[in-house]
Amino acid sequence: NTTASGVKIQLIANEHQAFGDVCRIDSAGEAALASAGAASTASSLLMCLGAVSSGGTGTYLMFGIARNDSWAWTVGGLVYLSTTGTTGNTLTQTAPSGAGQIVQVLGVATHADRMYFRPELIQIEVA
Repeated sequence: NTTASGVKIQLIANEHQAFGDVCRIDSAGEAALASAGAASTASSLLMCLGAVSSGGTGTYLMFGIARNDSWAWTVGGLVYLSTTGTTGNTLTQTAPSGAGQIVQVLGVATHADRMYFRPELIQIEVA
């Protein structure tokens, strides 16, 4: 159900995170939930691969295939960083469109419950 294969690393979590949460590296070098709401909270690089508490060590996917049976992706569609930025709500197939929001492609849906996770480092700020 919640599995992943690819390049993984371990980091300290900045706050509670769950499988599929997309994170950035914060100024303390910890994994912090990412949000497309502003440039300062975007720059997603990692996907959390299991429940981890604040201050705990978690395993994160840098790139590869992730599966979650609760996902319902449109196959072949791009997956973006969401503007919500809360645990369980960091992935979307709707590109951010509000002024000042950040568009960052995180991957592509390969199946309704799987995605190829490969965050783009290039981001676009919506005018």
